[in-house]
Amino acid sequence: MSTKLWIAGLNPFSPESNCALQDINLSSVLPLEERSPKFIISFGPLHAFIAQDNKLYTFCVLSEQRKSVGFEADILSLAANSKFCLVLLASGRLLKYDPSVDVSVPVVGFLGIEGNEPKTVKDESITHLACGECVTLACTSTNAIYNIPNHTATLPKHVKISKVVAGFEHCLLLTTNGDVYSWGGGLRGQLGNGEIVAIVDQPHLVEALAGVKIVDIAAEGWHSAAVSSFGDLYTWGWNNQGQLGLLDHEYDGRVVSQPQIVSFPGNADATVTRIHCGIGHTVAEVTTVDGTHEVLIAGWNLEKRFDYSRAPSTPAFDGFRKLPQPAAPADAIEVGAGPNLVYFLQRAACAEK
Repeated sequence: MSTKLWIAGLNPFSPESNCALQDINLSSVLPLEERSPKFIISFGPLHAFIAQDNKLYTFCVLSEQRKSVGFEADILSLAANSKFCLVLLASGRLLKYDPSVDVSVPVVGFLGIEGNEPKTVKDESITHLACGECVTLACTSTNAIYNIPNHTATLPKHVKISKVVAGFEHCLLLTTNGDVYSWGGGLRGQLGNGEIVAIVDQPHLVEALAGVKIVDIAAEGWHSAAVSSFGDLYTWGWNNQGQLGLLDHEYDGRVVSQPQIVSFPGNADATVTRIHCGIGHTVAEVTTVDGTHEVLIAGWNLEKRFDYSRAPSTPAFDGFRKLPQPAAPADAIEVGAGPNLVYFLQRAACAEK
């Protein structure tokens, strides 16, 4: 089984196929090690970044040129925005790679990193990364939170960080016991605190979700989403493209400053398992009552959005709708979203030794 990628939306691998679900055989365009199907993929608004071992491969919708760069250690994590990609190495170094000039530079003045020297802060390492357009987030093994390179806060020792995500200006953090914290820009309700505020400097619990165990979070642009342990979906932020998936037309085009539970048209009993956000869309992986795995999308119609001869002139405020999927077993496919796309990934099976 080869490594395949399907993309709907703005496609960095095949710009001429923007919008329609396109099949890309990654094994044919990249020298990926078939015996090691583990690799990392991250998307910015215009770029795709793929890391395997110590190599980083870059693709762009504006150019057919494909770039690659090697590092002195294996790559552990990637996080991208429109300007750069953060690259975390196994050595502890954190670098910013700028694809426009094909240059990577160390992030200095952060965790004791000076110039090209690796980190020197004892017993502290980066555990989570996330990139927005105006925020660059890192969490460490000591529960410290940074808007790189500045220290934002340190959570109590008993709090265990499970996941962090970022929109254009805001951040969300999920703990292992199901609490959600938000901070950053909040002028479009994306913090979920019931207020429209310019900025919140420190992480604060999203009170509207207190008492609800959250198991997944997502954010992009100016909106946020969370999934509960019961399979309920909550969304909040700016609903300018219908990306919140709310059926109540009271919320059409509005700023929604508190989490709202989402209902699915014609499938009220669907259980949400994972959630992903793009700038103008939200993608939900759900299990129906008969056990079928489906992928639903709200907001942008990615099959037309970037085909400017067919692009819709008005937003879609019709809630979530079914998204066409590749003809492949659902349990072999990973689903994700970039700022301007949705992707399905089938990793190659490890070759027998």
